[in-house]
Amino acid sequence: MHKTLKVATLLGHAHVEMAITCLRSLLRYSAEPLHLRIHEDGTLTANDRARLEAGLDRFEFIPRAEADKRMADLLRGRPALRAFRQASPFALKVIDIPLLANGSVAYCDTDVLFLRPFSGLFRFPGPEVGAIFMSDHQNAYSLRSWQLLRHPRLRLPSRVNTGIFHFRTRCFDPDLLEWFLSRPEFGFTPWVEQTAWALLGARAGCRLWHPRMIRMPSPGEEATRGAVALHFVTPLRGLLPQILQRAQDRTEERPLTLETVPARPCRPWDLGWTELRRRWQRHAR
Repeated sequence: MHKTLKVATLLGHAHVEMAITCLRSLLRYSAEPLHLRIHEDGTLTANDRARLEAGLDRFEFIPRAEADKRMADLLRGRPALRAFRQASPFALKVIDIPLLANGSVAYCDTDVLFLRPFSGLFRFPGPEVGAIFMSDHQNAYSLRSWQLLRHPRLRLPSRVNTGIFHFRTRCFDPDLLEWFLSRPEFGFTPWVEQTAWALLGARAGCRLWHPRMIRMPSPGEEATRGAVALHFVTPLRGLLPQILQRAQDRTEERPLTLETVPARPCRPWDLGWTELRRRWQRHAR
């Protein structure tokens, strides 16, 4: 019999209905028993709580006020982490969730829809692996290419996406995060949280779930092409209703065992190519 695994998520008022749909699909299709641990960003109402209780089972709730009290002691002497946590709700994903976890962190965003039965999502393939992430379409990081050349501590795996991740908490390095977050020049885009996780992943030993199985949808696609899960990031969220409309109940199918692939290093020229592509896209609009 499988031990029930706790899966953390971060939720705010604006995404309650989407969260119920997506998190329910996670619980329904996992071959291993899962239990949700919902961290709220401080915006959930009493009605939101009631809706979650009606729409989901097997979850515990971490109110923002309770987390604030617990984190006050844990972040003493770390001003950059405290400042980031106060400035951005996404900071809870890289600070609260690992520091308040019991054992390894299993995490899933509230905009990831599971489409078929699966097994082995939150399972490390070996002791040398300390982090598993999704694969992104691009190197969505808050750093510039020349900063990778200037600062040897800035080691990144390519194309990390943190919609889903699995992380060994013994690999969590608050000193590295404090150094990274204390430098405003490392935050030229909003992707600071994702960059922070990528830095931690490079130190921990990183792999990515196979992008054929877990990925972001492509605009205009008519089929999910065998995907186990799709991550509907904000620019792609409009695709969720049409994918839901076409989704079939697959609970009777045999679970697919999820695979991982190595994460290759992100080199300065990789990040430079991403920067050039962004500039071209801006000029083409």
